[in-house]
Parts: sequence; structure tokens; C-alpha cells
Amino acid sequence: MSKKTLYEFLGVEPEATSDEIKIAAQHLAKKFHPSKYPNNPRVKSYFKKIKLVYNTLANPEKRAAYDATLAKKIADNQSEPHSAPHDSESFKQNVSPPPKKNIAQKTVESTINKEGSEKIIYRADIHWIGYLKALLVMGISAYLLWVDQTPLITLVDKLDFLTDKLQYINLGLQIFLGVAGLMLLQTLFQQFTTILTITSERIIAKFGLISKKQVQMELIQFEHLEIKQGIFGKIFGFGTVKIRGKSGQSEKGIGGLKIHVKNVASPKKFEKRLMRVIKQFSYHQI
Repeated sequence: MSKKTLYEFLGVEPEATSDEIKIAAQHLAKKFHPSKYPNNPRVKSYFKKIKLVYNTLANPEKRAAYDATLAKKIADNQSEPHSAPHDSESFKQNVSPPPKKNIAQKTVESTINKEGSEKIIYRADIHWIGYLKALLVMGISAYLLWVDQTPLITLVDKLDFLTDKLQYINLGLQIFLGVAGLMLLQTLFQQFTTILTITSERIIAKFGLISKKQVQMELIQFEHLEIKQGIFGKIFGFGTVKIRGKSGQSEKGIGGLKIHVKNVASPKKFEKRLMRVIKQFSYHQI
């Protein structure tokens, strides 16, 4: 990831007028004013950079000097020889087929594409463990209902207050089958409607299909990441991801954003990728 130019930092073109630069700087300053995030030192540093960038581009002499330096840097980069990426071994190792996208992922990606320069860095998947739990309950219930009820009959024989024991056994097993079916549908629904995405600018979590909920946390708001994994989570590679944002007031008046997603596949990989993105983002804001 290359370091942004001052124009890219403000989100304007190099040919932007003084008024356009002023408007862009004012927008960023309002959005990331330290008073909205009193406990976030990263925001204070970012706000100082906004002022520094504006002071540079608003001054004709400083802007001309910066443009000359930028043009020279671009010319030097273009003059350096570059090997064809498809001939390099690293390119072959890093390229992999894109994962299948569910409905929620396609919706988020279309939104991101409209933003322009924002890129998707990592997209977490929902683990299949929910299917295993549902199929396990369903298999045991079906076996006891249609194949061999001896273990349950032996157990309920001790319950003298039950008059028609076989009827209660069948009813209980049918209920368990229904619960297993609901668990199966819930997992299927979660896989197709839940997304957890890291982009170059924010973290996005989306839940639900009919009653939709979407949480967006800008990288500059990030404060803490917690990964919870039990014994089975460590064995099968899934866990719960909890992300907490810095307390403060956003443009919508909501502070202290939280993202909580269960049954995330490869949560440690998600943690590693997010920490790398946060580190790169912090570097480019200095």
C-alpha cells in the first residue's frame, strides 16, 4: 500500500481549486474533530494532519513546491524497471480464486464500489459448525424415532407417572427433530445474510435479510479486538469476534460502536489481517 498524496488525503484531484481544497478540509475537520472522540489520541493526530495538509495546499508557494516534489517522485517511480507481475513467483503464490459471495456480501461490495478508492482487504466467512450441531441432533433424534427406541424406553420405564410412555417418547423426539431443523435453517440464514468485512477505510458488519442491521466502524475509530474460542472452536477453527470502537460522538450522534459476530471462520486470521490494516492505516495518517 503506497503512501497517500496530500490530494488523496483530502479526497480531491491535483487540479482542485482553492475553494475545493478548503471545502474538503473543512469536511474532514468536522468529521474527525477531537471533541467527538475525546479519548482517542489517533483522532487528535489525524486532525493535526488535516490542518497541516490544508496549510500546505492553501498556500500557493508551498503548494507549488509540493507539486514539483510530487511530479519528480512520480517521474522517478515511472523510470524504475518493473518486472511483469504474472512472471513473479510471489504473484503466483498470492493469487487465489475469489470466494463465493452471498447476498449480503454483494450488497456491501456494490456500496463500497460506489465510494471510489475504497478497497476490500479481507472478508470473513461464517463457519459450518452450526450445520454439524443441527445434523448431530437431527441424526440422533431420527435414529431413536425410527430405528431403535430401546435406550429411551429403558430410561422412561423408571418414570411411573407416565401412562403412555411410547407416545411421550415419540412426541419428544419429534420436537427434537423440529428444533434441529430450525438450527439448520438458522445456520443457513446466518451464512447467507451475515458479513464481516475489512476495507481500506472501515470495518463493516451486516446482519439479517428482512430486518437488516449494518454497523460500520471507521478504522480511525477502532479501539479493541477480542477473539473468543472454546475448545471446539480451537479444534474446528471458529470463534466469536468482538470489536469495540472509541467512545465519542459520530456524525449520527452515536458513540462507542460495537461489532459482535458469532461463528466466524478462522478468527485468528481475521485478527492478524485487521491488525495489519490498522497498522498500515495509522502509518499513512502520520
